[in-house]
Amino acid sequence: MISSLNTAFNKLEKQLDDLLQKVKPLSDKQQNFKPDTHSWSILQVFRHLMQSEGQINKYLHKKILGTATARKARFGAVLRSVILNTAMRLPIKYKVPDAIMVEFEENYNFEQLSSDWKLLRKEIKDFLEKIDEETSQKEIFRHPTVGRMSLLQGLSFMQEHLERHTRQVDRIIRHADFPK
Repeated sequence: MISSLNTAFNKLEKQLDDLLQKVKPLSDKQQNFKPDTHSWSILQVFRHLMQSEGQINKYLHKKILGTATARKARFGAVLRSVILNTAMRLPIKYKVPDAIMVEFEENYNFEQLSSDWKLLRKEIKDFLEKIDEETSQKEIFRHPTVGRMSLLQGLSFMQEHLERHTRQVDRIIRHADFPK
C-alpha cells in the first residue's frame, strides 16, 4: 500500500480499535441503551458507521473500474473535503443521506458487529493495497452530499466521521439515565 494511504488507513484502524476497546467492557444493556426514542444506541451508531463504510467500499470497487476517465483531484476537491470535514466537527445534527439510510434493529450484539466491522475493514485494506500513487490522486471517492474527491480525502472524511460518532458514543455513556 502506498505510504499516504497506509498512514491514513492505520489511523482509521487505531480509531476503530480504541472505540471497540471503550465499548467492549459495557454490558449488553449499556451498549443498546438509547437516551430517548429519537436517538441511537451505541451499537446503532456502530451499525450506521458500518453501513457508511460498506457503501464507501462498494462505491470504490465500482469506481475503480473507470479510473481512466476519472480526473485528478484539484482545488474543488480540496475545498469539498475541507467543508465536509469541518461540518463533521460541528455540533450540528445532520440527516443521514438516503444512500446510507438503514432501518435499525432494536438491539445488536457487540461481538457480531465488531467481527463484521473488522471483516469490512479488511476488504477496504485489501482494496487500498491495489491502489497506485496516480490512482490515489484521482476523484474516485464520492460523498453523497458534497461530491467527488481523492481517495486520501475520502479516508480523511472517514476519520472525521468516526471521530464525530465516537463523541456521540461518549455522550451516550455520560447520559444521566445510562444504565449502571
